[in-house]
Amino acid sequence: MVRFLTDKRVAPAATPNPQPLLVIGAGLPRTATSSLQAALEQLNITPCLHMAQIIPHASRQELLIATTHTKDTSARQKQLHTLISGYAAVCDMPAVFHLPDLLDMYPDARVILTTRPNAETWAESCRESLGFFFTPQFAILGFLWKSERLWFRLNMRILEWSQERFGGRDVFSAVFYERYNEFVRGVVSARGGKVLEFKAEDGWGPLCEFLGRDVPGGDFPRVNERKTFVFIKWVLVLKGVVSWGVLGGLVWLVWRYGMALLAYLGAYIGRLYT
Repeated sequence: MVRFLTDKRVAPAATPNPQPLLVIGAGLPRTATSSLQAALEQLNITPCLHMAQIIPHASRQELLIATTHTKDTSARQKQLHTLISGYAAVCDMPAVFHLPDLLDMYPDARVILTTRPNAETWAESCRESLGFFFTPQFAILGFLWKSERLWFRLNMRILEWSQERFGGRDVFSAVFYERYNEFVRGVVSARGGKVLEFKAEDGWGPLCEFLGRDVPGGDFPRVNERKTFVFIKWVLVLKGVVSWGVLGGLVWLVWRYGMALLAYLGAYIGRLYT
């Protein structure tokens, strides 16, 4: 299974009293959010909602996009509840977009800010792995497929959100990274909470201490999405080229033989009534 392209996980069933959200992974994409998801689930804080479980589902993408446009706090939090109900944790963009709302909805949730060794390392990693999905080329290649159209629309919403929140659209920059992390610290501090600033290199110790869990056996999970995104890029490029090629071929066939086919059908139908 390739994350972000397919997702066979079953969403938590709707219940009158779903489990509360226990952990908010507030780190930006490409800060080992997938490794954090794997670690939390290994600690039995499960299931954990990640963007990898949103991108393959058009309905979830539509709902997440809708939450970013809803100005009324009550209405937006109802949408968020629909999206994350039944999950024990959430990380990546759902948390990035809506940290204040999530903390107001779940004041007891623990906040983990995953980070990289330095801001420029993070920015370079994002440009290399995610940059293509923000380009007009991706928009054109994926136009014939709803999931890709929504993915590009979501990415454009990320740029708009960055402009609204931080005054700039360069989300693959060290400046954005620093401003966002400071924003997280401020949001949590204003509510009297604490943030665990965590790098995957830190291992199990700080994470388990912060969450009050026993350290499990084995190494801390390391999920490297860089190669995944390279593979996804070329899969979607091929998918787009083939799709546009098929559409072009059909258009040519209609143009080349359409009139003759209509004439044949007209003659055939005419014979039926004579």
